[in-house]
Amino acid sequence: MKKLLAVICLAMASFAVNAQESKFYLGVGVGYATKGGDIDEGHKSGLNLNLVNLGFRFSDTWGMTANLSSSYHGIEDTDGAIGIGVLSIGPMVSFPVGCNVSWDLKPQYALSVKGVFTGDDIEPINDINLSGNGFLIGNSLVFGNCGSGFGFSLDLDYLWGSFNEGTLSGLTIDTDENYNSFKIGIGLRYNF
Repeated sequence: MKKLLAVICLAMASFAVNAQESKFYLGVGVGYATKGGDIDEGHKSGLNLNLVNLGFRFSDTWGMTANLSSSYHGIEDTDGAIGIGVLSIGPMVSFPVGCNVSWDLKPQYALSVKGVFTGDDIEPINDINLSGNGFLIGNSLVFGNCGSGFGFSLDLDYLWGSFNEGTLSGLTIDTDENYNSFKIGIGLRYNF
């Protein structure tokens, strides 16, 4: 999979040489994340934060994107929760809907999916940290995408991944937990 991602990145970079115009954007976002997979039972849907949303356009159609996001899922009948952090990268294809509106399709490889438990009621599992990887299909309807300045987006993403390793009180453990989530939200970005 990593080789496929490298080939896609090289192909996208080749478009940069011939691009007439390139744009960089930096954004943030907030929304709602559903729960799914093995954490479905006993967990709640919760808040999702897109902490960093980067994009570089090689042309009006092609680009690359990288994202760092985090979602929070409370554990029922406790003060505990699991936080899921995701670092993802992939190509971006933009379809113009008008001068100021575009649809960005962003399939991404989640290089890192981390899960961290917190809460006083679940102290025995506070020392468990999970790690793995996955895939994310990102969709954004972007308003104000022409030229530099601020724009905003309506985002609908689907993440599916698995935790294949964890640490428990400093010891490495093997695990086989999966996680998936629909995320819906709004974003604010600045086009340079």
